[in-house]
Amino acid sequence: MKKFKFNLQRVLDYRQTIEDKLLAELAAVQAEHERELVKLEDMKHELSRFREKMKVELSQGSADEIKESYNYLQQLTKQVLAQQLVVSNVKEKKDQKTLEVVDAAKERKALERLKEYKVADYKKEADRQEQKFLDEIAGIRFGRTRAEDFATGGRI
Repeated sequence: MKKFKFNLQRVLDYRQTIEDKLLAELAAVQAEHERELVKLEDMKHELSRFREKMKVELSQGSADEIKESYNYLQQLTKQVLAQQLVVSNVKEKKDQKTLEVVDAAKERKALERLKEYKVADYKKEADRQEQKFLDEIAGIRFGRTRAEDFATGGRI
């Protein structure tokens, strides 16, 4: 019997390649998400630190200093809100890429299950043919033994 060949192996290999590519993209998006989260936390820390600093300086500062500090505080707040939006967008991108990876894995696994099924069928057929061959050999031997016994006039 000839060697087993899965006729959809190229498709399976292609799907594995696609899944690997998507996993690499997901890793990149996850790294980007982590960087943006760290950036957001740094901005929040800076905002909190500046608020504490303003509490101390408000009682001692002039009107211009207070106005300048307030404007800077507003700018920091806007930056934090903008960074939160960036983090949210990157998280959506990460979630979408995760879904793509899951779908690609499902498609690959479906083909792998089909391949396993085909391999099992191939093995069953090979075992059946081997058993048929062994039965034929046993039949030939039995026939020879019977013929020799008959020719020599002996009994079994």
